[in-house]
Amino acid sequence: MKAYLIDDEQANREVLHILVQKYYPEITIIGESDNLDTFLNSRQLQENTDLLFLDILMPDSTGFDLLNRLKKRRFEVILVTGFEQFALQAFEHSVIDYILKPIDKDRFCAAIEKARKRISEKKLIDSVKSQLDDRCKIAVIKNKKTHYINCSGVAYMVGQSGGYTSIFCKNGDSYLVSKSLSTLENEHKEVPYLIRASQSVIINLDDIASCDQGGSGYIGLKTNDFEVFLPRRKKREVLQQVDAYLKSQS
Repeated sequence: MKAYLIDDEQANREVLHILVQKYYPEITIIGESDNLDTFLNSRQLQENTDLLFLDILMPDSTGFDLLNRLKKRRFEVILVTGFEQFALQAFEHSVIDYILKPIDKDRFCAAIEKARKRISEKKLIDSVKSQLDDRCKIAVIKNKKTHYINCSGVAYMVGQSGGYTSIFCKNGDSYLVSKSLSTLENEHKEVPYLIRASQSVIINLDDIASCDQGGSGYIGLKTNDFEVFLPRRKKREVLQQVDAYLKSQS
């Protein structure tokens, strides 16, 4: 596990170093800073970090400023602060735990164990998803050549008349295949992120940009700003699938 520390006081960072080294030497601290900018401006740090220890009140910003700007994060966050009044706000940002200063050893270890469990679960999910992506490919023909595209790269599929389906990919490519939407659905029914959102559309849940739950409802995708209309009889079922999948990825 790789950790990063953000706290404007060096003494507080040193305490975290000591606790990690004493009780969890297998955790590697890959860096630290006394401000948010170093971490915010480095995609590499964000991608390499499994666990972020984050102070809340700093001279020109708060830890919540970072969490607001990095809403889609893969790393877990333990907030370390001297103030109790931010606890509710902290958990609204889906942090793994909230530790008060001065840090209690048992409280620290409990937070680390929660983080280790969550990170382990995520890595297992990522591994299964990666194996699934390797197996899950769709054969398409373009320029008289057969290409195999990963299901994870598909944004949505639209059924056409005559048993054809148009496939639209996240990278902007599109294909017309001589298979019905139902056939593609049955061939890839084990893929959790591909769901039948309506009679004529299959969507990739990883491409969702918005969900309008009023009235009949719409799902907006990132790719092509595509919108899927949800009929009333289908809306509840689809939104439940969306919610369950997104929770499994958080």
